[in-house]
Formats: sequence, C-alpha cells, structure tokens
Amino acid sequence: MSMSSRTIKVQQVACLSSCWLIPVRHRTRINPPKATKKGRLLLKDQERLKLKEEYKQDPQKMLIETLKKSGIKPCPSFTERAVTITCTGEIFEPYVPPEGDGKAMSLTPEGAKQRLERVKNIGVTQLNQRKIRQFEPEFTASEFAWKAQKIFIDAHNALQDFDKNILHQLATEKAYPEMTKGFRFKTIRWKFLESIEKPRVVHIRTTDMINKGNLYGQVTVRFHSKQTLAIYDRFGRIMLGSEDIPKDVLDYVVFEKHLSGLYGSWRIHGKIIPDWASSLEPVIQTMIMQGQGGETDIAVEDR
Repeated sequence: MSMSSRTIKVQQVACLSSCWLIPVRHRTRINPPKATKKGRLLLKDQERLKLKEEYKQDPQKMLIETLKKSGIKPCPSFTERAVTITCTGEIFEPYVPPEGDGKAMSLTPEGAKQRLERVKNIGVTQLNQRKIRQFEPEFTASEFAWKAQKIFIDAHNALQDFDKNILHQLATEKAYPEMTKGFRFKTIRWKFLESIEKPRVVHIRTTDMINKGNLYGQVTVRFHSKQTLAIYDRFGRIMLGSEDIPKDVLDYVVFEKHLSGLYGSWRIHGKIIPDWASSLEPVIQTMIMQGQGGETDIAVEDR
C-alpha cells in the first residue's frame, strides 16, 4: 500500500509540473519598455511636433534654421517687384492754383494776390529752370508752353482714337492708365477750338531719384481754352457733354521728362485739379422700360 501511494503522488506532481511548462502563444509582451516609452509624449516631443507644423507652413524658416545650426550664414531674402525709372510715380511739389484763376482781373484784390503769389514762385522756378538747361541748353519757358500745347492736343486726339502706340509716346507710365481708365468701351469726341489765353508755364520743379544725378524735371503748364467734349456709351447714347456746345476750360497739366536719360522726352504726367474748381456735369443715366401687363418700371442700366 505504501508503495502504490507513493507512485500516485509522483504522477500527480509530474502532471502539475507539466501543466505549468506548456508554452502559450499570445500578443501581450511580458516586458515592453520601448512601447511604453514610445506611447508617452514627452515635452520635447510636443515641441518637435509643433516645430514640424511650423516648418510645413513656412519651409523657408526650416531652411534658415538648418543653415544656422550648420554654421552657414543664410542668404538674405529678396522681394522682387517691377520698378520703372522712365518716370516718377507722383507729382512732387504740386502747383497750387490761386482761387478764382481765369476769372479775376488784375486790378481787383484777388488779381493782385495772384500776381504776388506768382512773384514768390518765380525764384524757385528760375533755379530749377537752370538745372533743366544743364541737359537742354535751348530750353525756354515761353517756347516750351507752345510745345506742351501741341503734346496736349495730340495726346487727346490719340485718346479718342484709342491709339496705344501714340499714347505711350505722349503720356508717362503713370498718366496712361489714368487717361484710359473706363474708356475702353466708350466713344470720346473731343476737339480743341482755340486758346482764350496764351499757354503759360507756371511751375518748374526737378528732383533726383535712386541716386544723385539721375534727374527728373516736371513743368506745369496752364491752358485756358475753348473745347468741346462728348462721351457716348457702348450703345451710342450720350453720357456726358455735347459736340455742339463749346466750353471754356482751365487746365493745369504737368509734363515730365527724364532729363539724365538719353532717350527722355517731355510727356504728360498728370493734371492738377484745384479744390475750388466747379464739379463736372452729372452723367446722363440710361433708362430701360420694363414691365408686363400694363405695368411700367424704370430701371437704371448697370454700368
């Protein structure tokens, strides 16, 4: 009995030990130190991801910082934009027309004020005229006024014919879009009838641009003349003015030239409109009759 009982106990122990030694396949790792470390977002990982998003939005920043870490000086960034040096972008020191010019007589107090302002302006005008004569020895204000009037007439004739080649020759890059804006699908009828007063140079200014010696000259000429102007829309309906009714017009036109340029020429650069000048006539609105069943509505055509 004793021997058999010992045998049974040994078999039970062997059975239990064999059960514990059976390998079991499963996906759970017993010691996953790397997975635990990878799943935990540290502070430096958050900064790295944030920096990655910034680099994605601005690749140039990533390039600059990479070069700095490598000890290489990054090249300066250049912003390219088109620049024209054939003319200036504005009217510098614009002429201020005296109030009531063209209406006041020289014997009235207003006329006396105009003469006084003209005398004050003579000194600066003469100084700038000498600078122009360094490039144009034969330049005189009286002769230039008539030359400017011819440029003024030719430019407006080219505008009503919409001759782009002639307009570019007679108007600067600043004045060209101002003259042609809104007239692409309209018809212009303009005519210069006569001069009420002789054209007169009232303002001369010069300035350097980019570097010293690159000189530009601007001359303001006063025109007092009779003109006719009529503007038609694309359907041939009158919008402004009349071809049969002449009007007295007072213009202050600025002419500019690149004096130091070899191929510079005098061209229209802009027009000075005084604050006291009378407003233009209102544009005649085109009306369309609409409606059905006896109802009539009036609507303004969209321009």
